[in-house]
Amino acid sequence: MSAQADRVMDLSEWEGRWQEGRIGFHQLHVHKMLESNIDKILCGRKGIRVFFPLCGKAVDMKWLADMGHSVVGVEISEKGIKEFFEDHI
Repeated sequence: MSAQADRVMDLSEWEGRWQEGRIGFHQLHVHKMLESNIDKILCGRKGIRVFFPLCGKAVDMKWLADMGHSVVGVEISEKGIKEFFEDHI
């Protein structure tokens, strides 16, 4: 088992990573697994609700919204939220 398997990041550490620009977890493109499995997720449904906890500025949210789905993202970092809207307006 890896040394970080049970590690929990506290809110201040998460916010600190955003403030310092250490967001290596952010991807510039829609996650390949989401893209390749979207039909399995949707099962033919239209206009589903999708929840993104600690969403950051995930481009997946815009991609799903552009497909007509209702997307709710929750993020504690104000910087992450602002960057999402700056990138997509």
